Amino acid sequence: MKKKIRLFLAIFILTISIALLIWAYSPNPRETRVQSIAPAEMQLP
Repeated sequence: MKKKIRLFLAIFILTISIALLIWAYSPNPRETRVQSIAPAEMQLP
């Protein structure tokens, strides 16, 4: 009985670990923001 529980627990932890590993290696979505700056704001006083 204990052997079945240990086997189930090992497979469960392995499944979670593989899922987290795949999630960690997936690329993040890229996000770009365009902010317009007036030429008057680019000059030093």
